[in-house]
Formats: sequence, C-alpha cells, structure tokens
Amino acid sequence: MASVTPPVDPRLAARGDAAAAREDGVRPVVALPRRGASGLAIGIGIALVALLLFIVLNARRQTASQPPVTARGADAGTAAAPPPLYVPPAVAPAPPPPVQVALAPPQPRPLPVVAAPRPAPPPPPAPPVYIQQPMPIPQPVPQRSSNSPALVIDTTNAPPTPPPAIAAQQAATDAQALGGQQGGGRVRAGVFANRGWTVAQGTLIPAVLETAFDSTRPGFARAVVSRDVRGFDGARILIPRGSRLTGEYRADVQPGQKRALINWTRLIRPDGVTIALASPASDTLGRGGVSGHYNSHFWERFAGAILQSALDVGVNLASRAASSSVVVALPGSTQTLAPQLLQSARIVPTITVPAGTSLSVFVARDLDFSGTGSGKGQ
Repeated sequence: MASVTPPVDPRLAARGDAAAAREDGVRPVVALPRRGASGLAIGIGIALVALLLFIVLNARRQTASQPPVTARGADAGTAAAPPPLYVPPAVAPAPPPPVQVALAPPQPRPLPVVAAPRPAPPPPPAPPVYIQQPMPIPQPVPQRSSNSPALVIDTTNAPPTPPPAIAAQQAATDAQALGGQQGGGRVRAGVFANRGWTVAQGTLIPAVLETAFDSTRPGFARAVVSRDVRGFDGARILIPRGSRLTGEYRADVQPGQKRALINWTRLIRPDGVTIALASPASDTLGRGGVSGHYNSHFWERFAGAILQSALDVGVNLASRAASSSVVVALPGSTQTLAPQLLQSARIVPTITVPAGTSLSVFVARDLDFSGTGSGKGQ
C-alpha cells in the first residue's frame, strides 16, 4: 500500500531547509489560567450574603411590629356578662339638729383715759455770731520813674448811637462787602490788571510728586511742575516746566478719609523767581486731595478689644460655677488692660502716596509776576 505524504506548508517550501529545520521544534505558548476565585463565584457569594442580611432584617422588623400583648381567642369570642344590679339599702331619717342659742359676748371694761404728756418746747436758737474778716492791706502803688505822659482811658461815656439813616447805610455797605449774599445787594465789576503777568485764581498747575507721602507723621512734600503754565491772556509762560513746589501736610487723617491733603506754600522757578502759593493739592481732575493707599489699622485697633471680651467671658464662666470647690484666681484684674485698650483705640488710619504720582495745584489766589519781567513768550 502506498504511503501518504503529509501536506507541506508552502511557506516552509519557500524557505530553505535550514530554516525549516530550526522551526521544526517550535511550539506555541499558551497562557495558563489565573489562580483564585472567578468572578462568577464572587458574585454568587455577594448575592448569598445580601439574601441572608435581608432575611435577618425582615425577621427583626416583624418582631418589632407585633403587639406586646395579644388577646386570647376564647376571651375574644365570648362577651362578658353584665354585673348584677346593686340596690342600695333604705336610709333611716336623721334626727333633727339641736337648737343653738347664741349668747352675747361680755362687754369689755372701759379703759381709763390718761392725758398724753405734752412735749417740751424746743430751746430758742442761738444768736448768730459774726466774725469780722481782716481787711486786706492795699499794696503800695509804685512810683513812676519816668517822666513820660500817662495814657488815661475813660470808659464812662459809651459811644454815641448812630441815627437810623447811618445804620441803614452801614448795613447796605456790609451787604455789598459780602458779595451780594443778601437780597438787594449790588456788585460792581472791575478790570483785571496785568492780565499777561497774572496766573488767575482757579488755575490748575500740573505737577508730579517728587517725595513719597506718609501721613503717620506730619512733614513736608516736594513736587515738580510737569507742564508750562501761561498767564491769563496766554501770551507768555509764567510758570515754566521744571519749577519746584514745596508744601507741608499734617497727620490728622480721619476714619474714612482716603485722600491726602497737602498745602503747597512756595513755588521756585528755574530762573530763581519765587512766589508764595498757599494753595491746596488736588488730583488731575481738580478734586480736593490726592488719592493714595488707605490703611485703617483694623487689627491694631480692635485686637485689644477682642482680647478683653474673651477675658471677660472666661472670668464670668469660671465664676458662675458656684457648686464647684475650685477657686479661680487670676494674676491681676482684667481692668488693668483698659488703659492699653483705650490707647490702641486711638490709633488713626494712615494714607501713603508713592513718589511719581501725578497731581495738580489748585491756585487759591491770583499770582502776579509783573515785577519779575522774565516771562517767556510764545
């Protein structure tokens, strides 16, 4: 019988005999199953535990819902017989009450009338005693060593009262001096003198703060004019750029005040011309004061008050336990902290403005540069 030749892989036939010999002993690698319980067994175990827990909880719920006392079946089915009627016995009539006779109480014996003794009259008051006070000895008037005439002021005669016409004229003059604030006043217009050499009131001088500002302590401030300022008619430059401003400020910031107040006192031009300003500082829009960083010092002001409140509450709670035998003794009274708390409450807020902040000077009065003769034209 002829032998059957096994089929040959065409891929092996394409390769050489040497490669086929090497791959002849190659076997496939099969992964072994993992050790441990399978997922199905774990799921069955969880289901059994849940079923057992449900059965136990259901049994407890039924036991708790049953009433503690149940009626017996025989008693529940049989109705109770009514009790026999009770007939009360006959009551014998009560004997009549005895007759009571009211006796009059004995009359009290009258008490003898005794006259009360009259109080003795008070003694007459002692006569007042007058003590003569010693008369002060007048000081001798020193004699004048100089022969200059003496000034004698006679205040016995009052100034004469003006007649009604003069009084009315004086009232009208006062009303005119007030700028026509009262009705019926009249104001006369005038001509602005030296218009080309005058910086009018209300002009804003732009400047840059050169020194930092801190309102913790009062001090001085300095700024530099950043733009040229011309006269009233605009013909010449009266305050050139680079002029120096000098001012001062105080440490009186009130709570809620968030703008620094600087009073500029002097202006010095680069050519040496100086003039007194007496004008306040404002921001670039003309609002009073310079905006800065506001620090209210909240914790420095109220930390002492919070500590005092905590100590008071602790002392009250410790002294309220009257049933305890423990005596609470503090090394000093909490009232000794009152001066420190009062001093911390007096801390005022501070405002700080960094150097280089843009500001303006609000000219509070007319500045006349006519005597300098050094204004620059256009």
